[in-house]
Amino acid sequence: MQDQTALIDALYTGRRDGVAASGLDPVQCSLEEALGIQLGVLERFTAGGEQLGGWKVGLTSGRARDRMGAGFRPFGYILRSRIVEAGSALPLATILNCQLEPELCLIVGSALSGENVSAAEAKAAVRAVAPAFEINEIRLGADTGQAALLADGLAQWGIVLGPPVAVRDDLVHTTVEFSRDGRLVETKTPGRSMDDPYLSLARLCRLLHAYGRGLEPGQPVITGSFCHHAITQPGSYRASFSDIGDVSVRFV
Repeated sequence: MQDQTALIDALYTGRRDGVAASGLDPVQCSLEEALGIQLGVLERFTAGGEQLGGWKVGLTSGRARDRMGAGFRPFGYILRSRIVEAGSALPLATILNCQLEPELCLIVGSALSGENVSAAEAKAAVRAVAPAFEINEIRLGADTGQAALLADGLAQWGIVLGPPVAVRDDLVHTTVEFSRDGRLVETKTPGRSMDDPYLSLARLCRLLHAYGRGLEPGQPVITGSFCHHAITQPGSYRASFSDIGDVSVRFV
């Protein structure tokens, strides 16, 4: 496997500064090792004073499901400094190849960990559901491979978090309306094309357990994309989730 220290340095710099990670050859390691490298990048951030804010569960919806193996749902960390309040304005020029994805966010209410966490146990540990946007930043070229994508946190930049509501069932049948500058762009109800968010939370716990980690009270966990859109110019974006609420962000 490649020199992990050099790889962590490159990925840390790219994510910190919002630039393409330079000088990377295709990453030669297993997917499990790549997640360990991702946590090494997180440790670089926390050593510098950053804090872990929450997590994302990847590859849970649409054509992305099972892309890296049946049932494999990798994680990505979210920095606390990049959990943004709904309605905020963000400078688009600071986010490389920005993409925006409406997602449901589960707010953890009690500590949860272990290799056998069930979906029911995961749901019982959730205190609220919130509308959210994931902001992705494409820092790597496609030629660096799947392991590199995992090591780089699945292109995570941050999240925009809307107001929380009470826990509810049947989240996969939530409908989202995505709009730009007041004009409807897309309507999506994922249904069976998305993993149940509580199952995704349970899978996250099981995978984190393999790395000696778990979920802590207050952490937000985004659980899968309803749709995704490249953001190439300034504008105001809103996602309205049926029976849950709205989240908005403005890029300037």
